[in-house]
Amino acid sequence: LGTPFLLRMLLSGSFARAVVKGTRNSFAISCLRSYAHTSAGGPNRWKRWFQTILSNSFKPALATTVSLSFVSKSQEMKDKDKEKAPTSPSQRPPALPSSVPIELSRMMLPDDTNPSGNVHGGTILKLVEQAGNIVATRHCNKGKGGKEPVITILVRADHIDFLQPMYVGEISQLQAAVTYTSPRSMEVTVDVWAENVLSGIRRHTNTATLWYVAVPHDVEDAAKLNSVPVPPLKGLTAEEQKSGQERYMKQKTERLAFSMMKKSAINVCNNCSQSTVEECTVAASQSALANIVHPSDCIDNYVVGGTLMKMMDNTAGISAIRHCKTLTLTACIDAINFLEPVRNGEVMLFTSWPTFTSNRSIEVEVTCEAEGLHAKRRQVANAFFTFVTLGDLVVPLRLRTADEERRFKEGLERYIARKEQRQKLHV
Repeated sequence: LGTPFLLRMLLSGSFARAVVKGTRNSFAISCLRSYAHTSAGGPNRWKRWFQTILSNSFKPALATTVSLSFVSKSQEMKDKDKEKAPTSPSQRPPALPSSVPIELSRMMLPDDTNPSGNVHGGTILKLVEQAGNIVATRHCNKGKGGKEPVITILVRADHIDFLQPMYVGEISQLQAAVTYTSPRSMEVTVDVWAENVLSGIRRHTNTATLWYVAVPHDVEDAAKLNSVPVPPLKGLTAEEQKSGQERYMKQKTERLAFSMMKKSAINVCNNCSQSTVEECTVAASQSALANIVHPSDCIDNYVVGGTLMKMMDNTAGISAIRHCKTLTLTACIDAINFLEPVRNGEVMLFTSWPTFTSNRSIEVEVTCEAEGLHAKRRQVANAFFTFVTLGDLVVPLRLRTADEERRFKEGLERYIARKEQRQKLHV
């Protein structure tokens, strides 16, 4: 058949799809990467290519490293990668060094996209939380030898900026590390990268800071779910320890203030259809979703934080599209506080409504509640998502009540604070 035919078959879409579902994912990635680096290498390039495959594919994997990738050969992807990476006031360098204890990746498929064709923001959030959960759980169970194992629960996600879009055909790479520990909680920093293995271009797209607590893995009653001590993080300098302590106190103060504050969600208009609601008002763009928790959403019968964040992004995105009447992209997320865990079999209720609009963006508040057969309805999480429009200027939000005016004013303050923060990062 000849070597060129075998190479075309290896790089074909049918082979890639089969590899995704099989157990030789890392082998296929090594093949593709090796091909990309040796395809212009002269008469002996095929020999060098297969030697590279064998050397890369059978190296023993590091115990603390997981790799994942996705490759697409679409011409559109190649053209986009040839463009210079966009610069914006919100651009900032990654928080972690080039080598960290954990690198988590997953093959990005077409069903990971939003209607505009980019990778869905909720998908990225879910991957971020998965990486954070892995490194946090490993830290808490390291050296125990399987005795008294614990699981980690996400209690807060600090402000997250989506610096650049991620496209289908790029490799999503997530680097995660524990960067600070308090007696009963830990901070995990996650950097997200997008790489095209054919061109070699690698872009930094996100940085997230997550806070976890550790709980026993065998507690069935959520009411008895109490955090346990977290092993201290060793090797921090005095400056790093001081900076981490400041971040810890800041997030703790904000979480306590939020838990004591009674958030009053705007009720969805059940007595009127969308056709009878005035356009560009809060009521016209309200959205509500309900979702029952399945075992695939859980670890040890508790919903993982990434699933919650993805559903919150979906709900908020519907409200943004309803108001803008055009496609939108997630630009940033303010801090998300997770008040209570959600168990397998419970129903999650998501409600969202617009709170503020500027010329090119819209802020949407989204709240998550949960209820079960033997559990009362309770608030689980709340956050503000900011979206940018891909179409014309955003139509100003029409305010009809004093409560809507108050929320709009608070949204304006957050908008100004975000602009000032971006300007500081740019400087």
